This record gives sequence, structure tokens and C-alpha cells, in this order.
Amino acid sequence: MGNGDDRDAPPVNRWQLGLTCAAIVATGYLVAWLVHEPEPAAPAGRSYITPPVEYPVQIPGCDAVEPPRQPRLLGASYFDEYEYDNPSYPWFSGPKAGAMTQALRAALPGDVDIAFAPVTSSLVFQPILGEPPEDEGFGDSTAARATLLRSDRAGRLMVTVRRSGTPIPRCVAGALDERRHLPDGTIIDIHDTWYEIKGYRTLSRTATGYLPDASVVRANATGEAPDGRARGVPLTIDELVALVTDPALRVSTPVPPGTANPPESCMRYLPLEPVIDQAQARRWDAVLARIPLDGVTLDRPLGALLPGERGGVCQTVRVTTPGLQSRLIVEISIGKPLPQEADASPYDRATRRLPDGAVVESTAERTAPFRTVTVTRPSGVQVRVSSADASDEPLPFAMLEEIALDPEFEVSR
Repeated sequence: MGNGDDRDAPPVNRWQLGLTCAAIVATGYLVAWLVHEPEPAAPAGRSYITPPVEYPVQIPGCDAVEPPRQPRLLGASYFDEYEYDNPSYPWFSGPKAGAMTQALRAALPGDVDIAFAPVTSSLVFQPILGEPPEDEGFGDSTAARATLLRSDRAGRLMVTVRRSGTPIPRCVAGALDERRHLPDGTIIDIHDTWYEIKGYRTLSRTATGYLPDASVVRANATGEAPDGRARGVPLTIDELVALVTDPALRVSTPVPPGTANPPESCMRYLPLEPVIDQAQARRWDAVLARIPLDGVTLDRPLGALLPGERGGVCQTVRVTTPGLQSRLIVEISIGKPLPQEADASPYDRATRRLPDGAVVESTAERTAPFRTVTVTRPSGVQVRVSSADASDEPLPFAMLEEIALDPEFEVSR
């Protein structure tokens, strides 16, 4: 399809895109971009190859198809913060993110597993960043991402949700393979493609839903393999379509009363820690789940450890008991030496050694309601339990010690 001018457009072959990456780290965030250049400028061994795009072409569901467009600047941002309330996006909140997270996980096929990974890579919707940009589509969405495992297939899933005030984009050759029109007015764009970087091919499937309430929900699944031979994408096109049309992911869907914020990230600022596997984390989950916390109400049970952002395993929950409202953080590391004599610090610190050789450190910040108990065992296992961001008093040291001193926090063999 297209007019006479479109027919005169030159065919588009494979783009080899030189990858020029730059990163800026400032005020707690990272911004990265890729500059795409035509084939002659791409240095050998650093090419990014996509399939050739045919034009003119007919696309099912499209009345007209526009010619392919030149690659443009791409961007990605990461902000190291966990505040969901953003006045620029009144439809979104912590409970809304929690409800969407629960719905998305429940919508996955029953034989699909989420890989053991930090919260930010465990299909948890993250905060929306910054002020609305002039050009909608970058920085104005909440995203949930994870690695999915299904039989012998593995790949990444990323789902984004945003509210859009712009018209549905036109059909462009190379950008979609099909446009579906649903009875309620929803439009679904589908794209099934691949790309190669340095000879390693990644399969990619995307479904983008433009919904009647101005929601735009996009689900992209990839098929990846360490040997560069992807065995398939873990989700089918129809399964992606089911995700983007799930009513719970629409911006206008009310949040069920009592919905909690999604899980929070943890161990973001500590030095890199050794990796702890999922089996060990699950054994420690059972230990945490049976520790009584008399008189304390949590927004979710203890016993759901995930990898920290910099290694180890951890869990953050919120204490909702009046007068004790705070964050309760459990962090477990391995390979730690026993502490030496404490240096001078801005904290009030008490240290004692137990008969079994374990060292217990109790720390309180002098200018803020913050308490920590750290137990380091001769085996190298270290359990750090903190009460932070308290509205009044942090949890008492005795309760933090009850968690950190449990003798079953050892590495099972």
C-alpha cells in the first residue's frame, strides 16, 4: 500500500548499527543512549543486525502502511529510588503498582517460572520517573521486567503501562506485522522479529495494546540462550495479547482496598556480595516465616528472600503497627570475616561475642530513628536486621536480635 512517492522509496536492507554507548551517573541516576549509524560506519565486530524490511507491503489490520523510518536515538533511564507517589501521574501509586504486579504475575501461564532475581527483575512494577517529557513514550511509564523460564526456553519479559494523550500511531513498515481490532475498541499491534549483536541472535515478540481508557500497555518477550542459539520465546503472541488486555493493568482500574505496595528493593548500597542460590534462600525463608514478632503487624509476611541488588539475599517489609511504623529489612550475606575492633563512627555501637564465637553488633544512629543488629558467625554467614524510616520509635533491639540470632541461619550443605 502507499502512494506513488512511497513506491519510489529505496528498499531497506539490514541495518548494521554501530553501538556507541555513553553513560552518565549523577544525582542517583543513570542515563544511557545508543547512536545508530548506517552500515558503512559500523565497526567490524560491533554490529547490530535486524531483518530486512520490505516496502511497499500490506499489513493485516492496517488501512495504509507508511514507509520504514530511519533508526533514531534510543534512551533508557534508571533512577535509584523507591517513591511511587509522583504528582505528575495521579493515576499511579504504590498500591496501584502492587495491584498491577499481582495481576501480571497471576496472568502468566501456569508452566512459566520467574527466575530468581532482585526485586527490580522479578516482574514488579517500578516507580514512574521524573516529570512528563514533551515527547510521550519515554520516561512516562511504569515497567515490570523479569527473566522467564519455560521448559527449555528462557528469555526476558518487560511490560510497560502508561496513560497516553496522543493518537494511536500509524502503521509503519518494519514496526509491526499485524494490527488487531477488538470489539471494545482496543487496538493491538503485534511484532515478531529478531536482532543480532556480534552474531548472537535474540528473538523478540511484542504486543502493544491501545485501550479505550487511554492506557497503553506493551509486553515484549525475548528468546535468549547463553550459547547464542535461542530455542524460542517463552510466551506466544496470543499470551502476550492476553497480558496487555488484562483489565487489571489499565490505568483506570480501581485499586482493591487494602492493597499493599509491591516488594521493595534492598541491598542497593552495600559492597558486592557473593551469590546465594535459590535453594539456600528458600531454606532461610522457612526460618524467617516461623520467627514470632509479637505485637507487630507487617504488610506482608517475612520469608520471601530475593537476591539483593548487589548480591546476598534480602527482604524489606513495612511495619504497620501504630507507633512502630517503619521498614524492617533483613539482609543475609556469606563469606564475611568476623568484625575487628570498631572504629569511631557517627553511630552508637555495642559489640559482644557469643560463646560459639559469633559477634553481635547493635547500632543506633544518633540523629535518626534507625537501629540495626548484625550477627556475624565464624562460618562467614552474616545476618543484618534493621528498623529504618520509623515514624516514631524504631523496633526494639530485642526484636531485631530475635531475628538475627536464630541459629538456623547457617549455610546448608
